[in-house]
Amino acid sequence: MKNPKSFQTFLEGFNWGTFLSLISLGGLLMNGSTIKVYIFIMILIITNGFVIGLVRQYLLIQLTLTKNMKKAFMQSADHIPSRLLALRGYKIRETLTLLVGISTRLRMNLFGVGTLMILIILSLCLAPIYMYRIQSNMLIFTIGWSVLCFLYLIKLIIQISQNCHYLQHQITHLLEINHYNRREFKQKQS
Repeated sequence: MKNPKSFQTFLEGFNWGTFLSLISLGGLLMNGSTIKVYIFIMILIITNGFVIGLVRQYLLIQLTLTKNMKKAFMQSADHIPSRLLALRGYKIRETLTLLVGISTRLRMNLFGVGTLMILIILSLCLAPIYMYRIQSNMLIFTIGWSVLCFLYLIKLIIQISQNCHYLQHQITHLLEINHYNRREFKQKQS
């Protein structure tokens, strides 16, 4: 896979969203009776493209990160991955603290994924609701591509979620093996 952090990844999602929205709303755009309708439809098309591009890029970044981390943890089995140890100068206690931070960050990222899911649902519902309201004959097509886009993003979310749950389980396991106690460690630091 290409680098998901590149602007090209965002543009691909943006292009998908705007192209499909344009096909759905193109007839209405050409027959726009007023400038307000024309502007509203253009805003709807650009919003769908932007939201789809943004959410897709974020999910691909998270998927790549969690997949790489999962691979490192799987290869190290019941040991702390050597890359993490190297980051903390091969000091076990500091690396365990890093693992706690990673676990917290994974939970926050899952929360971010959930928030983006709400955003994508709202964005993907805009066009079908508008099409239904004006009784357009492109309603079925609009619902179809919205559902397919949603299912694609759900697939990415499920993969991210599975990776995060594995990583959190593995981190908890490593903390238990190394007898890491957060309270005790904080008291020693003070």
